Amino acid sequence: YFEIIKKFKNLKIAIIDYDVLCPKTLILALENNNVKTVATQERFFHTFYKAYAVIFDTYFVGSDFAADFIKKMKNYDTKNIISVGQYRSDYIPFYKKQAPPKEITEAKERGKKILIVLGVPSPNNWFESYTNPMFNWSSQKVFLEDIIKLSQNLKNTFIVLRYKSLAWTENEYFKKIFDKIHRCENIIFSNNYEEFQYSHKLCAHADLVISKSSSLADECLCQEIPVLFHEYTHNIKNISSDINNYIPQELMFYNFEELYQKSKSFLFSNSSELREKVKELNKTIYFVNEKKNIKKKILENLENQLIKNKP
Repeated sequence: YFEIIKKFKNLKIAIIDYDVLCPKTLILALENNNVKTVATQERFFHTFYKAYAVIFDTYFVGSDFAADFIKKMKNYDTKNIISVGQYRSDYIPFYKKQAPPKEITEAKERGKKILIVLGVPSPNNWFESYTNPMFNWSSQKVFLEDIIKLSQNLKNTFIVLRYKSLAWTENEYFKKIFDKIHRCENIIFSNNYEEFQYSHKLCAHADLVISKSSSLADECLCQEIPVLFHEYTHNIKNISSDINNYIPQELMFYNFEELYQKSKSFLFSNSSELREKVKELNKTIYFVNEKKNIKKKILENLENQLIKNKP
């Protein structure tokens, strides 16, 4: 890395795409060649992960709390930490002003509550599934059974199952459960993977989001869209709440009854105590003192750095 980078005499700044995944040897080679490294925090919950090493000259992070927390962490070597907010969260208020996606238009026009369920694809092969404690075929089936049961108990609600991909749905193992879902009038699998940031478009018009720990869940919460976190499988009672302990326990559920009661509270109670927990997160964990367009804020800083480092 060092020898190759040395050939680029005019290189002053390197913009790193995915902060925690970028090879540290590459970052060190850049810095040894006096190239400034700049990155944006990709996932808010990585703030609290001690297993990652993060090394940058400038690091744009998701909140004031995250900035203060990172400064105290030994696994971060960052010279200039700038709190800007969660950069993809800007899509949510933008899409909220647009017409809702076609998949939910009819349901919204009929006055139904929109519940977006962010699922995690299962491995395609049984041997991969067998060693995956959280997303194996059995846990996926239990997850889908609970969503069907939820749809049967929640009145006037339309549920959209949104996954990062649907390749796993071709698996014969799930045929019976998929047939069951297709017979439900108020559940669909979202299958639009052509439109840019389509998951954000769906969540922007959601009354409630159900998710396992994910960056999109954090982005929804920081825009005060309610999120409930799925924290169990058929044989695990706690998935990530110990690590992601910045999320209040009230926004997590560990069995179907909690899922049902908390969903009902969010969807049909305007004075829900759960809504106050979402507001508290935005006053503390997700708080950014200077609120403005995040992309613009980052670009302005980068332009200033380029001017400053101009030969």
